[in-house]
Amino acid sequence: MKEIINKKSNIIKLSIIILFLSTTGIYSQIDKNGGSLYSLYGVGELNYSAGSRTDGMGIMGISLYGDYSNSINPAAWTKIQSTIFTTKYTFENIRSTDGINSSKRTYGNFGGFSFSVPLNKGNGWIFDLGINNYSIVNYDSKFNGSIQNEAYTQSYSGNGGLSRLNLGFSYVIFRYFSFGAQFNYVFGNISRSLNIDFSNTQLFDTKNVIENTISGFYFNTGLIYHGFGKLFESKKFNNITLGIMVSTPSDFNSDITGRFNRSIDNTDSISISEGKLNIPLAFGVGISNEFNDRLIIAADIYFQQWDKYKNYGVHPAEIKNSMKAGIGFEYTSSKRLEDPFLSRLSFRLGASYTADYLKLNNININTLGFSAGLSMPIGNYNALDLYFRYNIKGQDSNGLIKDEVFRFGASVKIGELWFLKPSDDF
Repeated sequence: MKEIINKKSNIIKLSIIILFLSTTGIYSQIDKNGGSLYSLYGVGELNYSAGSRTDGMGIMGISLYGDYSNSINPAAWTKIQSTIFTTKYTFENIRSTDGINSSKRTYGNFGGFSFSVPLNKGNGWIFDLGINNYSIVNYDSKFNGSIQNEAYTQSYSGNGGLSRLNLGFSYVIFRYFSFGAQFNYVFGNISRSLNIDFSNTQLFDTKNVIENTISGFYFNTGLIYHGFGKLFESKKFNNITLGIMVSTPSDFNSDITGRFNRSIDNTDSISISEGKLNIPLAFGVGISNEFNDRLIIAADIYFQQWDKYKNYGVHPAEIKNSMKAGIGFEYTSSKRLEDPFLSRLSFRLGASYTADYLKLNNININTLGFSAGLSMPIGNYNALDLYFRYNIKGQDSNGLIKDEVFRFGASVKIGELWFLKPSDDF
């Protein structure tokens, strides 16, 4: 009996030691479906996508008008010409390496949808409803080790993430200002699991699962100024736009439950309710210009104060302020509906740099991205948007991982002339 008690005591000690070690570094990724191991931290990998158009240009479109739904800055909706329904899907191939080991994973993901209705085209009065990704958690990892001469394999994984339901409107005020406001309800579940498998069959394996259900809301508001031609009394400045947007700070509700298997027939459960995640303020600014009704150049920069983020009252040491900057180009030979199909194709290029909200092993985790896109009109109001994006994230030294992400995205826009009141364009 005493020997059995000692064995159970050693098992508990080994499990505690391994659990502690699992929080101190990054380990090699399992060669199976899964996203970036960096999604282990915080609320996962943040989604900066405002739509397939801006994804192809490498920007967030903070100042970019057009007949499209921008999920980041609602002020950009005021030039939507018809009721449009947009849905998007992404397909990713991720190649990761720590300088010694490497892996490849491929998976697809539904990116969300939006439904935009222009109630008064002349006044830019647009109603918009959509569901978009807020963050994604998707990783699978393992490593082998030995403690007290007992070999084990530890594997851990996470999946889920947060979605946001957004509802908003836009309107033109004082003729040269486009204003937009958006309510966002965030919800989702993040599941993280840890398995410890001992080579010694006399030792009990361990499986721990933690589920975190998160919900909350925040607001986006934005403003775009398009009156530079009037301000400087020159038509050369008519197509310049300057945009700003702000996302309010918020407290998300968090409910955590856990299941801990310590033996074949012994499972412990815990529940922690009424916790809070303090999501910080975000703001951005952008500028764009259209040349000869064909070429658009746009750039923007976006910040979020993650230094103020707290998880149950504690700020994680690895979380820091984030920043994303990008510049993009869009070229369309002709926008006349009666012109040939090929001349109405839109070609897009862009590049971006993201200082992510992670600092691991005293090193900032950054992402460099390059993108290209194509928009193909289908009839008068419909279009198929395609884009390709290549990202490099992190590094393969100092105990970190470098991710190379090849992302292909597709978006279908279906437009109809519903609910429109005839009015002159602004």
